[in-house]
Amino acid sequence: MNVLNRILMVLLILFLIVAVFTVVLTPLNFVAVTRLNLDYIESILSDAQVLLIFRAIGVGLLLVLFLLLWFELRRPRRRTVRIKTASGGNAQLDIQSVAQSLEYRIDELPGVRHVRPRIISRGDDVEVILDLDTSPSVNIPALTEQIVKLTNDIVEGQLGLKIRSKVRLNIKHEPYPRGTMPSTAPQSKEAVVPPVSERPASKLIETVPVNVPPSGAPIETKEASQKTEQAEGASSSAGDQS
Repeated sequence: MNVLNRILMVLLILFLIVAVFTVVLTPLNFVAVTRLNLDYIESILSDAQVLLIFRAIGVGLLLVLFLLLWFELRRPRRRTVRIKTASGGNAQLDIQSVAQSLEYRIDELPGVRHVRPRIISRGDDVEVILDLDTSPSVNIPALTEQIVKLTNDIVEGQLGLKIRSKVRLNIKHEPYPRGTMPSTAPQSKEAVVPPVSERPASKLIETVPVNVPPSGAPIETKEASQKTEQAEGASSSAGDQS
């Protein structure tokens, strides 16, 4: 756009130089030529078809001129932002470096699939807009607070810039796949005991019948039974020797 402006300005200045030079040297001839040309144009525009074409060309030129005026008045986006310095120096930081720093640090957070920072420079401060893609299991409020705090620490604390208003986040939360959504029903506070048939085999208690001696009979202990077995073995060995 700057090159086009320079070309147009050069052409306009050359045309004005020639016109002024001609008017100054031969003013009467200029008036006569202008009168003849105006009379010729009036005779041509008396035709309705020529007048319609003339108006169409004029509308097209007006659109082109308004478009050039809009490009001229439109403020181009700044590519740098001023850094706050305690000594009062003039330091500029490229906004692309700010975007890369935010993308590198925020992309490391758990639950963030992808982040696209947009930094708009206002000269002395910046606007920060973050487009996020998050995983299904992430806690959105907690992640939002963490990202806003991290952004403020990076932009204002580490890079020495000033954020205009607040950090704006546009979050695209990925839903759970079909059939994998965790249950949101409240859990019962009482433990549920499964029936015996459904209990694992290791949990079943096997009952073994026990021979209970009749009432009044002496209960033979384990040590007494071992001594009896030893005595019977000794008597049997003595009988074999005899």
